[in-house]
Amino acid sequence: ILILGGTTEGRMAVKVADEAGRRFWYSTRGDLQQVESHNGIHVTGAMDADAMTAFCREHEIKLIVDAAHPFAVRLHNTVSEVSRALSIPVVRYERTYPNHTDDIIWCNDYDDAVKRLEQAGVESLLALTGVQTIPSLKDYWSKHKCVFRVLEREESVELARKAGFNTDNLVFYGDKSDLEIMREVNPQAVITKESGLSGGFMEKADAARQMCIPLYAVCRPQLPDGFITVTGQHGLRKEIERLVPGFFELRTGFTTGACATAAAKAALTALLSGEEQTRVPFSIPNGEVFTLPVQDCLIYKDWAQASVIKDAGDDPDVTNGCTVRVKVALSSRPGIHFLQGEGVGRITLPGIGLEVGEPAINPVPRKMIVQELTALYEGGLDVTVSVPGGAELAQKTFNPKLGIVDGISIIGTLGVVRPFSMEAFVEAIRREIEVAKAIGAP
Repeated sequence: ILILGGTTEGRMAVKVADEAGRRFWYSTRGDLQQVESHNGIHVTGAMDADAMTAFCREHEIKLIVDAAHPFAVRLHNTVSEVSRALSIPVVRYERTYPNHTDDIIWCNDYDDAVKRLEQAGVESLLALTGVQTIPSLKDYWSKHKCVFRVLEREESVELARKAGFNTDNLVFYGDKSDLEIMREVNPQAVITKESGLSGGFMEKADAARQMCIPLYAVCRPQLPDGFITVTGQHGLRKEIERLVPGFFELRTGFTTGACATAAAKAALTALLSGEEQTRVPFSIPNGEVFTLPVQDCLIYKDWAQASVIKDAGDDPDVTNGCTVRVKVALSSRPGIHFLQGEGVGRITLPGIGLEVGEPAINPVPRKMIVQELTALYEGGLDVTVSVPGGAELAQKTFNPKLGIVDGISIIGTLGVVRPFSMEAFVEAIRREIEVAKAIGAP
């Protein structure tokens, strides 16, 4: 595996690959972008298509992970060219981007931004776009006052000097916030890039709003075709498991809570659209989006039902392969109400975090389901979760000790199952202790 990028996403990608305990390579443009790794080999220096092709051949690369900055257009295109030439799949570790809002002036590129600034009569500008964009905005700063915020490095100052920019108009990253810098510079407008949440875009936007300064944002470039996009660590690991079999010794899976969320969303989507669903996207608690296949889907007048087969990966989970079925029915009662279906347990003792008598659908899966359903429909819904054969499976779980009767629990705090997870084992012990404490057991 070859990972590209010294970004936040690049460091997270290295962390994911490191967990396999196998050798891989990660590449950054400069040697200042150090990434801590036990098994990764760090290479530095920009690679053109020929150099990257030679590198991939020499090291028998099976997968490229593009975790570079979204505006690293040349690198993205190089990766695409090498991918096509060598038939190597590319996974793009993408950032999370906030929705476009009308109070921000969105620009297609830097030329469009300069045009809009000129049309608006902006005479002073604070640029938070980085030192590499000084040449891109030359048509503006050659005629108007412009201050760039850059990293306090000699190479940054030298780059500005070579572009012909007055280095007296540089301010440096430091202890000052975006808001403090805007107050000091007091520009007519601010320009930034659509750099995503990890690039601090929201902090810049919020500071500009507080100062009532117009914010111009250059939209991120479109990625080349053919990249497989993930938005977090779990998605990256799933793709590595799929595309480089054996790199990880054990496969991850999905929790019953994730399966119930997917099934619930598929059922409501089918009910509202009148169309059976075969695949359904949904979010796990950290915001990553996954897609699961729908096993079956039934649609009636005021309710629909969908099923998802649970894949626990290589975890020795008794619920692996079981059917998680969810019926979603329109209700005259406001809000979302969870009902106990076949094979799902019922709470009989305090300490679990749910009311006695409630179906054993844990808080995090409930929150996931509510989030997906309320995004689709504002009215009342009855949600019945069933797991055929769940009563028998429950005898092999902690549920009898926890006072959960008639079936299994719909659980999962991450949405994904990490095989032989120590955290999951400790969490099971914690639940038993909480119930014992709640009932006063000595």
